[in-house]
Amino acid sequence: MADSFVFLSVSGGLQSVISDIESIPANIRIAAARAVNRTSERARTASAREMRGQVNFPARYLSSADGRLSIVKKASADDLEAVIRGRGEATSLARFITGGQKGKGVRVEVKPGVARYMSRTFTFKLKNGNTGLAIRTSGGPPKGAYKPKKLSENLYLLYGPSVDQVFRSVAEDVAEPMADFLEREFNRLLDLGSLN
Repeated sequence: MADSFVFLSVSGGLQSVISDIESIPANIRIAAARAVNRTSERARTASAREMRGQVNFPARYLSSADGRLSIVKKASADDLEAVIRGRGEATSLARFITGGQKGKGVRVEVKPGVARYMSRTFTFKLKNGNTGLAIRTSGGPPKGAYKPKKLSENLYLLYGPSVDQVFRSVAEDVAEPMADFLEREFNRLLDLGSLN
């Protein structure tokens, strides 16, 4: 899938400990799978926090419950890989409106703390019940708009970055501390000696 990101696997922190999974005792593989799964949960949360520092997503928008940023594959003793997926569809620019309609336009805040007034824009209800932000142009698509969708002649629906796009921009920053956590968690589980 285009919007899937293999975020954690045995190669992301445990490679020096486990090189040939088939030859490893079951209890050690179970510990590794649990460590990967716990790390993927932490990585999802850390990624959401970093993403909100870059883009003004509401906190609930990136919760795992709604599936926009979620763990879609968990590790098992036979497959030490977890996958975090960010939704690939562009985000409606209406989600970033601050303060409602202002005359013949709206203010949007995509980057936290940086609001911008957009003239000739207005909100309206979409068929799916969500709110969209549209703009009337004097001809052709709006300049500088991110993936505008044409509704009719000189009328376009406006979008901001997708969750997947922002997720990929922070994943590398989150990966290193998560690899360290993964190794520590794996060693902690081995030290416990009880993997039931």
